[in-house]
Amino acid sequence: MALLLSQPHFSGALLLLLVSNLLLWEKAASNLPCVAEEGGCWNPLLETFNSAIQKAETLHNLADQLYVELYYNQFSSGQFWDFIASYLKTLINFVGSWISPLFHLVIELSATKDVPETILSQVKEIEENNRQILDDLRWILIKVSPAAEMTEEFPHWEYLSFLKSSDKNNKFLAMFNLSYCIDHDSKYILLQLKLLKCLITGKDC
Repeated sequence: MALLLSQPHFSGALLLLLVSNLLLWEKAASNLPCVAEEGGCWNPLLETFNSAIQKAETLHNLADQLYVELYYNQFSSGQFWDFIASYLKTLINFVGSWISPLFHLVIELSATKDVPETILSQVKEIEENNRQILDDLRWILIKVSPAAEMTEEFPHWEYLSFLKSSDKNNKFLAMFNLSYCIDHDSKYILLQLKLLKCLITGKDC
C-alpha cells in the first residue's frame, strides 16, 4: 500500500515565481508551432503525448493479461498450490494494513466540521467492508490450510500524524492520498479474491 505524502513549504516569493513560470509555460505551450502538412496542422508535441499514452494503455493491457494468464493457464496455475498458504497470509496482511488508516480516517472525519454525510457514510462503509474482508480471508486460510500458522503484521501508517494534524492542508492532503490509495488497492484486492476463488474452488474462472 503506497500512502505517500509530501508537504512542500513555499515562501511567498517562491510561490509567486512558480505561478509566474506556470503561466509563461501555458502561454508558450499554446503558441507551440505546428508542422503544416496536407489536410491540416500536425503538432509534434501533442502527437508525441498521444503516442506515449497509447503505448502506456497497451502496456497496461498486456501486463494485466499476462498477470491473469499466469494464474489461469494450466501451464502455471498448478504451481499455485505449492504456496497458497503463503499467498493467503500475504493478502491478509495487505488487507489488514488498511485497518488503522481507515479507522483513523473515520475518527477524523467524524470530528470535522461540516463534513458531508455522504462522505462520512462512505468512509464508514469502506472501513466496515475492509474489516469483513479481513475476517473472511482469515476463515478461508483456516479452511484451505488448517495447519498454517499466521502471524499478522500490519504495518504502521507513517503519515498518520498528517491526518491528525491541526493544519488543514496537511489533514486534507492525507485524506486525498488515502482515498487515492484505497481506490487503487481495492481493485487489487478484488482481483486477488476472484483469482483465489477460481484456483481454490474451480468456480467462476
